[in-house]
Amino acid sequence: MWSADMSRRLVLRALAITSASAMLAGCFTPLYGDPNVVSGGRAAQNQLRELDIPEISGRSGVILRNELIYLTQGGGGRAANPAHVLKVNLTIDTVPLLLNTAAGRPSAQTVSLTAAYTIVAVGGTDVLYRGSSFASASFDRTSQRLASDRAIIEAQERAAKTLAENIVTQVAGWYATRPR
Repeated sequence: MWSADMSRRLVLRALAITSASAMLAGCFTPLYGDPNVVSGGRAAQNQLRELDIPEISGRSGVILRNELIYLTQGGGGRAANPAHVLKVNLTIDTVPLLLNTAAGRPSAQTVSLTAAYTIVAVGGTDVLYRGSSFASASFDRTSQRLASDRAIIEAQERAAKTLAENIVTQVAGWYATRPR
């Protein structure tokens, strides 16, 4: 029994759902939204540019630091007038995933990078923020030694870049939400 009354109810129901969705859409703020729209976003972006990042030891540390500088400074080099210092302690671990029983060595491994970091004011010793993050990347080992060595290096680079993105996201979140 299809009538005009039922089609009217269907249209009203669809209209109610559409209008409720439109009203709730204004409550949504995307994580990577426009910093002018997100409250605290512009301040976080500016404060990331005032972040000094000292050297981090090791090859992966150099890659991590370079990526952190690129992400915080927008590719513009070091901070001109740093207000805070981001100190990073990096640990690297390699774990075998798959063992080749015939050769007696792993055929697949994972490189895990773990960073414990703190933010302190320039010239200060009080820790303003403390955080940690990790990233990992897998790679295949082959019987060719140079290919395996290069695979380790590339996995460390991938993990360091991912780790830098994680750290910048956490620090930006802290800047955006910290009390003034």
